[in-house]
Amino acid sequence: MAESNRVDAWLTGAREGDPLAVSKLLTKYCPVLRAHLETRMDPQLRARCEPEDILQQAYLAAFRSIGGFEDRGPNSFLNWMLTIVDHKLADARRALHQKMRDVAREQPAQAVTTSQSCINLLDQLYAHSNTPSRVIRQDEAVGAVLACIPGLPDIHRRVIEMRFLEGRSVGDVARELGKSETAVKKLTARALAELRNLMDGLGEFTRVS
Repeated sequence: MAESNRVDAWLTGAREGDPLAVSKLLTKYCPVLRAHLETRMDPQLRARCEPEDILQQAYLAAFRSIGGFEDRGPNSFLNWMLTIVDHKLADARRALHQKMRDVAREQPAQAVTTSQSCINLLDQLYAHSNTPSRVIRQDEAVGAVLACIPGLPDIHRRVIEMRFLEGRSVGDVARELGKSETAVKKLTARALAELRNLMDGLGEFTRVS
């Protein structure tokens, strides 16, 4: 299938509510979106967050608003995503400036970055698989994980974010969600299974090793 036809098919699926189609679009354009951020993040902002932190927010916004996307020809989805990314970048700058006005609110740098958390999550997803799916490069791994997480049901997405991207304990997650630790462990297992299914669906962007 020609590339333009594949993209058209993904766009149709995305507008019809298929999370895998949205994930494929985001994975395809992730390198362009990340490069766009790289050229626009000043050193002060980069000292406090990664491009992946902003992409994470942009991807969630895309999933939530994909129904309002209007296909106006070639590159319209990419241009739409660039606009969302720019809005999230502006949000990050505002948050940084607000935080800098109150030194007492400064938080120490995270020991594990978002990109490394995504790699660790990928290892967790396929830790017990006989045929683990492995993306070709680390940056593609990060892009694929970030593109799939927003496609999960909200409660599963939040559990994945809290447990694996934010590095929070089962007890901490249980307290925030108002659930027992046993319930959180079961919820985490279901969320990982759903995320693995989405990752496995990115056949165009992964290979089995």
